Amino acid sequence: MKKIILALVAVFCLTAVQQAQAQAYPQYYKLSHPNEISASYGVSLLGSMIGSVVSKADLIGRMAGDDDYTSIKSGGTKGVLNLGYTYQINKWFSVGATAGINRMSVNLEDKTGTLTAAAANIYTLMGTTKFDWFRTRSDIFGMYSKVGLGVMAMHGELVEDDQAKGTLWLPTGHLSLVGLEVGRAFSGFMELGVGMQGIVQVGIRGRF
Repeated sequence: MKKIILALVAVFCLTAVQQAQAQAYPQYYKLSHPNEISASYGVSLLGSMIGSVVSKADLIGRMAGDDDYTSIKSGGTKGVLNLGYTYQINKWFSVGATAGINRMSVNLEDKTGTLTAAAANIYTLMGTTKFDWFRTRSDIFGMYSKVGLGVMAMHGELVEDDQAKGTLWLPTGHLSLVGLEVGRAFSGFMELGVGMQGIVQVGIRGRF
């Protein structure tokens, strides 16, 4: 009789442990679909700063009251287009890579028309690591942080001077302090952070 009771207790304990493990480590949808591709648009801090400086310079020039004044305008875009891939290692960590492009230019405008005086394309390539802080059991909503390190190629030119152009290579990085994601197979996300992907970034992801 004692053996039967001990056996029942052992079975009960084993079942309780398995249930506790199941509660602690639920099988998320994304663990069975570890591959993820994403596309996003981020507001570039660098582009915003250049746009602000150009706008102030144009305002100062206009205040001078010169009728023949040539306006200075910020062209291109203040945003960064990003494409990324990640692979889910476990319920907490993902690793991957991302590529981005940002184009900026400075335009001169007078009574005769508009001329692009200088332009630059900025290309980035980074390896990334993402840490999931939590996800709901339905895997519909989650919060995460992300860090990326890599290289940046800045190709710029002065349009009227064929000699004044070239490519500058620099190290670069990005840190998304807070990321919010809604969805499963297809999801939308928003990230707040600092770096070359944008201080505010919104996009979509597909998981397979």
